[in-house]
Amino acid sequence: MRSSLEGGDASARTGRSFEAAIAIPAAMLVILLAVQVCLWAHASTLVQAAAARGDQAACVEGGSLNAGIEEAQLALADTASQVVTDPSVQASLMPGDEVQVRVTGTTESIIPGIRLPVSAVRVGARQEFRVGG
Repeated sequence: MRSSLEGGDASARTGRSFEAAIAIPAAMLVILLAVQVCLWAHASTLVQAAAARGDQAACVEGGSLNAGIEEAQLALADTASQVVTDPSVQASLMPGDEVQVRVTGTTESIIPGIRLPVSAVRVGARQEFRVGG
């Protein structure tokens, strides 16, 4: 009787070891996915802020599309250089004298093979002084 109990204990320990070998890596993967999503959210916020700064620089009186692009690139370099990879900034003049600034990039990858895109578009009216009359 003693040998059958000991055999049962050994198989139970093996079963628990097998469960741990599956559960621990799965839990680690879930944690890494959560961190990757948080990194994406942070990068998205930084890209939105860069687009807003670019839009403001392009829309002020005396501003230009090039000023908007430079300001957005500066904002990315100051705040997002460690988080956003392959950043791209474009600015265009739209009908109605509006300026569109588009900032795109991808997040830094924690999990190999997962590269999440981030982008933001801001549209604003160009400001200019007009004499009433």
